[in-house]
Amino acid sequence: MPLLDNRTDDPISELPLRKGGDRLRPRLPFDDLRRRGPLLRFVYPNGVVGWLTTDAELFRAVLSDPRFHAKRFAGEPQTGAVSVAVPEMPGFIPGMNGPEHLRVRRLAAGDFSVKRIRDMQPLIADVVSRYLDAIEAAGPPVDLYAALCLPVPSEVIALILGVPGAHAKEFQDAARLTVGGQAGTSEPGAAALAVARLHEIIAAVAAQRRHRPADDLLTRLVSADPPLSDAEICGLCTNLLIAGHESTSSTAALSVVELLQQPRQLDVLKNNPERLPQFVEELARMRTILVDAGAGIPRLATEDVEVAGHVIAAGEWVMLSNGMANVDPSVCPHDPLTLDFGRMERPSSLTFGFGPHTCLGQHLARAELQAILGGLFRRIPGLRLDTAPQELPWLENGFGYRVAELPVTW
Repeated sequence: MPLLDNRTDDPISELPLRKGGDRLRPRLPFDDLRRRGPLLRFVYPNGVVGWLTTDAELFRAVLSDPRFHAKRFAGEPQTGAVSVAVPEMPGFIPGMNGPEHLRVRRLAAGDFSVKRIRDMQPLIADVVSRYLDAIEAAGPPVDLYAALCLPVPSEVIALILGVPGAHAKEFQDAARLTVGGQAGTSEPGAAALAVARLHEIIAAVAAQRRHRPADDLLTRLVSADPPLSDAEICGLCTNLLIAGHESTSSTAALSVVELLQQPRQLDVLKNNPERLPQFVEELARMRTILVDAGAGIPRLATEDVEVAGHVIAAGEWVMLSNGMANVDPSVCPHDPLTLDFGRMERPSSLTFGFGPHTCLGQHLARAELQAILGGLFRRIPGLRLDTAPQELPWLENGFGYRVAELPVTW
């Protein structure tokens, strides 16, 4: 049977994200897309023609195929009309492949292992508790995103790296700029300037660690054998700072919004704290910044590859949709578009990817989400939104599906 080669066909004019409407629900017509097939071709909002996976099996297959390379910030399909433009840098593991990727990733992997993160849980809980103390002392109303969801992951990743907490605000601002979602910021080159500032901070701390070692990741990186270059250390730590707090911060905020709209599910969470890991997995499946198809994992074909009856030509992009994979019936057989903490099948989220590039910080993200959500609803059980759900401010541009503010009261 001959392969179907759609490269000569006119691609669908635009990735079919729902415009406006209820932003609290996923904006993607999941069922309609899946009926069209496991692999579809689109023009993305930034003008790049790319392919889109619609099922979990293909999601895993492409992410495991070495013929598809991770090469970020090099013209990949994006959901914004203007592409996020961050310069490529040594040590930035989302854009590395093969032995080079493995070499750099291994240097940081131990600090994000299951055991290491388990040992850190009391520290993470203490960080959350301190911010909740401040929230309760200040009293309502409060922007929970700025007061809790954003600073907790920022402080924790700074502790892992060994970067002084005095730089936390700079981390937060730089991360928001580099993923294209800083509200009110549209200056050309702002993301590159933010990355340059992160490099300055990291380089200064790395220089200190060469003379005064500590029990932190930067100390281990500066003493690696074979050694990393200064540029590789800065690139790796910048990656960890951006990915290590911005995505978790936004997922925490989205989870709170979802739970405040689902009182029965929230009651289950409050009354069953021992099942919090399972609840976080379900929230990660349903409510993440990658809930829309366009916000996924881009891969570049390095040669012509047959995929699901199509030929993806060398140089073409494939967007691996976490949102589509997470609601695939093979991952979640029963009512996958509904948040349900009582699921018997306990599906595992594919939000953190699959294969060699599975998110390095996935165990940390889960631990932080458990600490934030568990601590928040234990300490402030009467939490509620301080605005109509439809009036929540959202970041419309940049990477992912994120709130700009989360006003709450109690």
